[in-house]
Order: sequence, then C-alpha cells, then structure tokens
Amino acid sequence: MEKEQGKLIIIVSVVFAMVLLCMICTSGSVPEVKSLRACTPEAVSVLDDGRELYDFILDQNDDETNSIVFYSTHQEIVVYADGKLIYQLDAVPGIWGNTPGWTWNIVRFSSNVSSLQVQFTPCYPETAGQQKTFYIDGGYNIYRWVMRRTMPAFLISMMVILIGLYISIYWIVIRCGSRIDGTLLYLGIFSILLGTWSANETDVATLLLTNRQGCSYLAFATLMLLPMSFILFVKSFLEIRDDRFCRIICNANLALIVLTHILNATEIYEFRRSLWMTHALIILMILYLLVVICSKIARRQLDQRLKACVGALLLVFFATIVDVSGYYKTSNDVGVFGRISFLIFIVVLGIESARQTVARLKKGRRVEELEQFALNDSMTGMYNRNAYDYFVKNEKDFEGYVIVTFDLNNLKQCNDQYGHRAGDGYIINAAHIIEDNFERYGKCYRIGGDEFCCIIPKGRYFKIERVMHKIDQDVEILNHKNIIPVPVGIAYGYAVFTEDDTDPEKVRERADEDMYRNKKAMKQS
Repeated sequence: MEKEQGKLIIIVSVVFAMVLLCMICTSGSVPEVKSLRACTPEAVSVLDDGRELYDFILDQNDDETNSIVFYSTHQEIVVYADGKLIYQLDAVPGIWGNTPGWTWNIVRFSSNVSSLQVQFTPCYPETAGQQKTFYIDGGYNIYRWVMRRTMPAFLISMMVILIGLYISIYWIVIRCGSRIDGTLLYLGIFSILLGTWSANETDVATLLLTNRQGCSYLAFATLMLLPMSFILFVKSFLEIRDDRFCRIICNANLALIVLTHILNATEIYEFRRSLWMTHALIILMILYLLVVICSKIARRQLDQRLKACVGALLLVFFATIVDVSGYYKTSNDVGVFGRISFLIFIVVLGIESARQTVARLKKGRRVEELEQFALNDSMTGMYNRNAYDYFVKNEKDFEGYVIVTFDLNNLKQCNDQYGHRAGDGYIINAAHIIEDNFERYGKCYRIGGDEFCCIIPKGRYFKIERVMHKIDQDVEILNHKNIIPVPVGIAYGYAVFTEDDTDPEKVRERADEDMYRNKKAMKQS
C-alpha cells in the first residue's frame, strides 16, 4: 500500500498544481446587481443550430438601471437590448476546456429599454434544453438571496474540508512518532477532495469565485481524484485482502485522469462530455464495496469497523445515486442531501478510524516496550547480548567493520568491598562514558557483566586513537568526582574486519586480545 499511497499524494499534488495554474491563466468578472424578481419570457424558440432564444417585453419605469439575472451551465450567452448587444459570455478555447463553466449571469441595462433577447448556445449536446429561470428588477439582493438559499450546502462542504485537513494533519503528527498505515491519510485526502468539489459546486462559490473556467476545471479534477482515495481508504479501513481489484481501480483512475486530460487538450472529447466515465467508475467502486460488505456479513465477519461502515456506505450509495441522477437531470447544484450524507460518512468513519489508530498505537508501543526489554540492557540502556547475537547472525557483509571491546578494572573489588549497589553505579557510569564517545559511530552493546563492545559500520570515518584518548580523559574526570569508591578503569582494544575474516567472533577475539594487553598495561602503570 506504500506505493499506492505515494502515487495518490503525487497525483493530488500535480492536479492541484494544474488547478492553480488554470486559475492564474484564466480570469473572469461579475458585475453587481441591486435587486431581482422572477419573470417569464414572452416567447421561447429553438433554432436549427441549437441556439435557444428567450424574448422579454419590459415595462417602462423611472429607475436609472435595471438588471436581468439567470444561471447558465456550459452555455455561451448573448444578450440584446432593443436589438443592441449589451452582454456576451463566450467559451475561451484552451487546454482547460472549451466552456465558460457554470455561472450566474448578471446583465445590466438602462431604464428606457423595452425588449430583451437572451440567446443560449450549448457548448455540449448534453447541456441543451436545460430549464432556465430569469430574474429582473425585483425587491431583494441577488447575493443575499443566493447566499441564504445555498449557504447551508456551502458550510457543510467547508466543514468536510476542515475535517479532512484536521485528519491529514493528525496523521502527519502521529506518523512522525510511530509507523501506522495510511487509513487516516486516505480519509483526509478524500475529505479534502470531496469538500473542495462540493463547495465549488454551490452557488455561493459561483458568486465568490468569478474565474468560472478555473472553477470548472477544479470540479472535474477533484471529482476524478475521488475514486482512488476512496477505495484506498475503505480497503485499508476494512482490511480488504483483494489487492488486485484495488490496484485495478487505482490504475484505472490514473489512466482515466491522463486520458481525459489528453482528450480535453486535443478537443476530441472535453471534460464535460467524458464525465460519465468518472461517474461510472464511482458507481462501480461503490457497488464492489457493497458486495464486499455483504460477503463479510455472510461469512460472519461483522466487527466494529464493518458495523460503522455499513450504514455510512449505504447512505453514501443512495446519496451518490441521487446526486448523479440530479446532475444529469438539472446539471445544477443538487442541494444538501448528498453533502450531509458524506459529512456523516466522514465523521462516523473518521471517529472509528481514529479509535482504531489509537488502539494500534497502543499496541505498537507495547510491542516496542517488549522489544526494548528483549534487546536492551535494563541497567545501562545499551543493547544487550541478545541484540548483539541477532546483529551478528543477520549481518551478511562485515568487511571494513571495526569491533571495539571494553572491560572494567576493579569491578570485583568494588562489589566485594562496597556491595553490588556500588558496583552497579560503576557499571552505569562506565557505560555512559563508552556510549557518549562511540554511539555516534556505531552501536554499543553490553555483552556481559563488565564486558562491552561497539560495532562500527564500514565507511564510518573516525580516528579511534583520539576517541580512546577522550575515554581516558572522561574516566579521569569521573575519578576526580569520587562518585565510585574504587578507581575506575576502562580497558579497550579493537580489531578491523578484513577480506579473509568470515567469523565475527574471531574478530572480536582479536579485539579482546588487544584489550587485555591494554588492561595489563593499565595495571602495571
């Protein structure tokens, strides 16, 4: 799963970089409007070339300016006032898509205008024949009206984004301290993508973000990224063993992203027309997950995670069906039902994933404690003989390694005259001196009562004589403190692995011989 995890992060980063580039490379503007009221066109006609014409007859009034406001989805717009062109919304051809996206069109005209004609030209066959509502003159502000109508959906979407950010940051923080799987990361990325797509689809975003071409690309991009993050999360959360299907979904999602971008850039098949592929992949993925859940229930594998997932996934499934069908029916924002469903899904499974992660962390800490107890010396904190034997047994190439061995002088005298408590203090202080000087170069082991060794890996450059001299200085400082009732002495010796050496113990024996010569010299001095 590490490979898929890295692949998902890279793809999300690249797509969001492209979204940012799209926002920078395209622009748009929306004029202000003071008031609106719903109105019905006097005549509606459809031309042979697909254009839809809406004609309005206006009452004369004394206001200086009026406005007509309407919503359009992937439509080119032309508005005439008394036969004179006053507004035009064209698709800007380019790699981001040949569409102006979906937007509120706010067209201002003077008070002496008697007739208006609004022409719609669909950018795609799928967007022809959409139901349209027009507002003109009116008694309340369009921004306040739209905000009040769609703000709940927008706020829910923002909550989903914030929850996703919190989950992702939480995963990063706990990941730094211990190795855990990517369950929370996948859920966090999925939540951010879902919330971004959902918020971008609301009318609030339509009014606040005037770069509609960039927002249109953002909607397609985030939606295309959803299947991979979703399937990776559910697979990790439910511990689904079917790696093959997960890999197929991820690769299909990646191939779909690349293919749709190529088709869109070459104007063969633009994003809006290829959206059914993403919808089909999402529905296929959810159906597969329902089959997996039913299979687990049939095999009586109904644990706490599955119980938490069943209700949330069923809710998401029905919400997806409603939203997708609503999209193809109206091509407009479909309301709060789907957003609430996904918010419940993320909160429920986020809580369960966090609980599961905490349980794994506790188990991991317990395992680490047991490993530390098995491989570390309880008195000195150094690696013990078990760790030394494990390393020697599993290391394959010792060429160029250095083994340094140590032995403590006068330890038996300290134990006999002053007791084992004083002897333990001797061992602990001596171990600290050895570790402080050699830990930066290799691993230090306590392999016996007063026997220590350090294994220096190949290529770790250091002057061993200088380090040995530093040990002598530290021992002298310790003796001046009079902490230990007998003179402290650390004898040392070392040996280097050569091409002819095959047995690490033989090399350690050579180091011991050098150490005993040093020990003898210390006693004679």
